[in-house]
Amino acid sequence: MGTPARRYKIIDMTVIPSAEPGRIGKKDVVITYQDEALRVRVVTLPYEDIEGKSEEEQLKVITEAIRAQEAERSRFVGREITI
Repeated sequence: MGTPARRYKIIDMTVIPSAEPGRIGKKDVVITYQDEALRVRVVTLPYEDIEGKSEEEQLKVITEAIRAQEAERSRFVGREITI
């Protein structure tokens, strides 16, 4: 049995000038999303990943970015450390 599906709501999408080294003069898109527990997070993508694509294709790219970020984040949730 796999992990149960989780729902996320896209709250906002904003295109901004990239602040990443090597991307000066290019744009990024910042996607703000909310999980079922009402926690808000953001994911940033190069704008060219969605630019000129259909809405359906854009949603696939955004969904994959959120999925990857949540997988990375959840690796550490619940872990305890001693310092």
